[in-house]
Amino acid sequence: MYKVKVLILCLVVGLIFSTCTSTSVYFGKVEVRKEQILHYSNAAEPSSLDPHKTAGIPEGNIIMSFLDRLTDYDAKTLEPRPALAERWESADQARKWIFYLRKDAFWTDKSPVTAHDFVWAWQRAINPETATRYVFLLYYVKNGEAISQGKMPVTELGVKAIDDYTLEVEMQQPTAFFIKMTPHFVFSPLPRKVVEKYGDKWTAPENIVSCGPFKLAKHKPYDLILLVKNPDYWDVANVKLDKAYFYPIDNGSTNTNLYKAGELDVMQSGGIPPSFIKTLRKKKDYVSGAFFTTCYYSLNVKKKPLDDVRVRRALNMAIDKSAITDKLIGKGDIPATSFIPPGISGYPKVIGDSYDPEKAKKLMAEAGFADGKGFPTITIYFNSLEANRQIAEAIQKMWKQSLNINAELQNEEWQTFTARQERHEFDVARDSWTGDYLDPDTFLNLFATNTPNNHPGWVNEQYTKLLQEANQEPDEVKRSQMLAQVEKILLDETVIIPIYFYALSYMQKPYIEGWYPNLFDIHPLKQVSINTDWQPEMKTTMK
Repeated sequence: MYKVKVLILCLVVGLIFSTCTSTSVYFGKVEVRKEQILHYSNAAEPSSLDPHKTAGIPEGNIIMSFLDRLTDYDAKTLEPRPALAERWESADQARKWIFYLRKDAFWTDKSPVTAHDFVWAWQRAINPETATRYVFLLYYVKNGEAISQGKMPVTELGVKAIDDYTLEVEMQQPTAFFIKMTPHFVFSPLPRKVVEKYGDKWTAPENIVSCGPFKLAKHKPYDLILLVKNPDYWDVANVKLDKAYFYPIDNGSTNTNLYKAGELDVMQSGGIPPSFIKTLRKKKDYVSGAFFTTCYYSLNVKKKPLDDVRVRRALNMAIDKSAITDKLIGKGDIPATSFIPPGISGYPKVIGDSYDPEKAKKLMAEAGFADGKGFPTITIYFNSLEANRQIAEAIQKMWKQSLNINAELQNEEWQTFTARQERHEFDVARDSWTGDYLDPDTFLNLFATNTPNNHPGWVNEQYTKLLQEANQEPDEVKRSQMLAQVEKILLDETVIIPIYFYALSYMQKPYIEGWYPNLFDIHPLKQVSINTDWQPEMKTTMK
């Protein structure tokens, strides 16, 4: 990373604009790499590389590269494809799933990956002492929620090894969409002996034992993570990359400069400063598309005056979301009046409150804060990305202009910020969610129970009951209608303020293959390669 540090010192924002005036069809240096080595901007320093101790996209990108799961995502369609499970079947109307594991999968210590590794890992994930942030995904497994609440022992979880290579999963209720969930990293197997021996340090490069297409070779916090091809991986013949460098760069200008200089091959979506997008989107290496992600603000419903739904609705209706997406961001994002993004076939369109500053004023007056009088200063917290600051500043001005209330802004480094969200120590917090499977449930279940990802800390019995009933409904049309009613409850209560539905927006060198734009912005590294024979259409000219 020393080269990156030098470039950060040497490059200035002016260089970006000098190249933007170039006649090149690509942005910056496009000399093809002659080795199968990828350099990727991963947006943030991982809070943890333990699949049970994190929930972020930057962490997931790395974890899914060194830990295989029952299934993996198809790079284009995101459909589950066989991985450690060669095949599977469901029984009793999807109340039970059987996975048949491959016998040629091994850990990096040469021991076989077995069904027992899954059983122990899932029991660890559901254990309340682990505090898994994705614990709610395991609530679909029989007794999962009761175990997480300390009401039953972990051995009662509905997962068992029929034999070394047959895994049986019993569901709490019929769950036809469970197979869509299995590529998620929370369902990874774990090396029990290593985890028990090293505890929280089991993911250190010198300790880790893994089973994915890559191995964790180096981790220099806030500098780089190096993954190298795993020679013992069961499908190593189809792994093209030899190495992958992940850089935790959260500064948009730095990201763009390094990409321009050829130090980065591709970046995570959202890493381009909004002010550069209008020009960069004209380049052939700019990537855009639909993204199954919602940007929203979480409201602390337990703090006054945000405990009043009239205040929460007023804050929502005072935000001109079209101005944010069209004038401020300008990369194709869609203003949001609902929580679940478009892209799910057959799901009804649910509409919440829209921009209406006059009605917002009336609601504030009804709540006792006419013209903002008596309303305390609130703080908007957000993680340190330039786009997040610009959006927060815009909302700060809108609230002042329409409601005459004051909001302070506070940015924080990723790990500090996410810890604050989990502790519910905020008034308003910038938030976002990318679906983990193509189903409304992946968004709605965030608020079904008081899990770490439920940042507002809001739990509504009617909401939870209806969601559970919907997920037991075998008729997909009826189920979708019931789920739409669940979403309507969330919107009416204004626990969150939907801001916009993301559009993919990133730069990708033209010689990168197997890295496709998809709804999750997930790119399995085993399907990625460098086309060393690629030839540029036109050389970049520098001014």
